[in-house]
Amino acid sequence: MKLPVRSRLPIELWLALWLCLAALIGWQAWPRQLERGCWMSEWPFENGCDKWPDVTSRDESPEIYQRQLQANIGDSHTYAKLVRAWWLREDVRAVTLLAPARQLAPFDVALLSVQATLSAQQGNVDVAARTLVEMVERGSVDARKPLMALMLEPSTQNAVLEQINANSRWLDEMLMSIDPKVPPSLFQQFVSQGQALGILRINTVLNMVERLKRSGDWMDAYTLWVTAVQKVDKDLNNPGFDQRSLRRGFDWEWQQQPSNKQGVRVSQVPASPREGSMLEVELTGRAALPQALVGQTLLLLGDSYQLKGRYMSDRMRSKQGLAWVLRCGNGGNRWAQTRDLLETQRQWHSFELSFRVPAECNGAVRLSLEASAPWEARAGISGVMYFDDFELSAITTASVND
Repeated sequence: MKLPVRSRLPIELWLALWLCLAALIGWQAWPRQLERGCWMSEWPFENGCDKWPDVTSRDESPEIYQRQLQANIGDSHTYAKLVRAWWLREDVRAVTLLAPARQLAPFDVALLSVQATLSAQQGNVDVAARTLVEMVERGSVDARKPLMALMLEPSTQNAVLEQINANSRWLDEMLMSIDPKVPPSLFQQFVSQGQALGILRINTVLNMVERLKRSGDWMDAYTLWVTAVQKVDKDLNNPGFDQRSLRRGFDWEWQQQPSNKQGVRVSQVPASPREGSMLEVELTGRAALPQALVGQTLLLLGDSYQLKGRYMSDRMRSKQGLAWVLRCGNGGNRWAQTRDLLETQRQWHSFELSFRVPAECNGAVRLSLEASAPWEARAGISGVMYFDDFELSAITTASVND
């Protein structure tokens, strides 16, 4: 039913009043919103405005922040920026305002930076370490360098070690960024403590193992390796090739050659019809071979050992074939090797090698599969060879193979 015109007039008047009130509020609020958007660099003013400078700019004067606080007394971010600006000007008011500002914005990166620098200047290494760790945990790139300096300085290491706990995410990140030239002994405690708490990735631990191997710290490297992988075979790891190789540490290793210069392809394949896996070494004949096709670093603390294994080959085109070779862990010349392993027409054959570990190796030995004749490695070899069922055992007497 259509209402009379008179009854509709009050509704229209009310709507008009509400619209006027909304327009008045918007007219009053818009400058405030515009100012906040400019000051906080919010969309669409990410780059600031002419009237209100960008709050993220580092060259703003303290006076700008003071004016902002006069208009916005509770702006915690501006307190942080003011402390930072005073600090850069070496104004003592920065130290006075630091504690109250941190209560308002406890995780502000600018305040944390001032706190870390001030603590270091005052010799309070514990507070400096804790603050830098907080910064790194929150993604601060600038905090990594000073934190690394504390980690690698023997006199300040303990302060950083005390910051490690079961929830520390920063440690793995810092360990992965250490310069390769830094001796591993300087940060080994961090790896050990992180490993014990289970907060390090396996790749981080294996990187440390490789560093220790390169520096000749064989016992430390092997101890860390055992801790990382938890279960290892005695003397020779993964002798039957049944576990997928990590290709690092004290496991089987081999190079991945570029496809256009691939002289060898190495893989672990099923040993069917037998259970488990075996090692397949495919020689393409299209490129030179690396010195070691496959290898494993061993820590042998005994005097004499015997190596046994089985191999099978197919379509091998080589005069002298391959051999399992022994060198010291840090390289050097061959001091023992098996007889030449040649074509077997897909029949399994056995080999064995008895040897005595030279004193100069200090217990670290490198077992590697190589071309028996170096000239054939340079020329390239074609064919496929399989290996399985290795066994390495200590013996009371041994003779060195010719």
